[in-house]
Amino acid sequence: MTALATISRLAAEPAWSFHADGTCFDLACPHPGSVCFIEVGQTLAGIRRFNGRGVSVAQHSVMGAQAILNEGGSHMEARLYFLHDAHEWALGDITRPVEKLLNSHLLSVHGMAETGAFSEAIEALKDKWDEAIYTAAALPVPEFWTTRQKKVVKDMDDRMCREEAIQRFGPRAASQFNNSSRPKTTGTFKLWGQADAEEKFAEMAHRLIGSDQIARQAAIACAARQKVQP
Repeated sequence: MTALATISRLAAEPAWSFHADGTCFDLACPHPGSVCFIEVGQTLAGIRRFNGRGVSVAQHSVMGAQAILNEGGSHMEARLYFLHDAHEWALGDITRPVEKLLNSHLLSVHGMAETGAFSEAIEALKDKWDEAIYTAAALPVPEFWTTRQKKVVKDMDDRMCREEAIQRFGPRAASQFNNSSRPKTTGTFKLWGQADAEEKFAEMAHRLIGSDQIARQAAIACAARQKVQP
């Protein structure tokens, strides 16, 4: 069962964070048993990209997954894309400019040996939480994705990011991205409200993850919360 999967700790000391119901989970201990896709959707609907100025992570996930299907991509590719940012439910959204700034700061303070240190740390955290989340969804973890699956997810993420920036901040925003075609989304990039984003994320989750798996995982996560407390 997914709850029995073992993932190595990220740090010796726990880093406690709250679930929406007030129980706690340890960010340093990624585990499929922590993952409830209902809560993931609720959380991602409230996190807006571009430092709070863009669409929600939930909207980004739903529209990008649908665009993959609209462009002839496989159901599996859409499923993998749909959860590619789900680790932000646990870790939050550390934007690319902030990541770049922190790397530059480390470089200026500590020298060349520290180049990219922050990015490497963030990637390690994301990788382990991705492993927990995709395991909870009964999907292949990123380590075992095919070359095509990795490319489809990465390309759609980059294309969505570029188009979201253009739609939100105007044509000049395109200068910050590589040229790419506009994703074949269903509907426009009009900002969804939080309740709407949560509802649409839930609908897509039932399509791509499955109602039975969502319910099963919610029960596992509920039971785990009663055992894991600081």
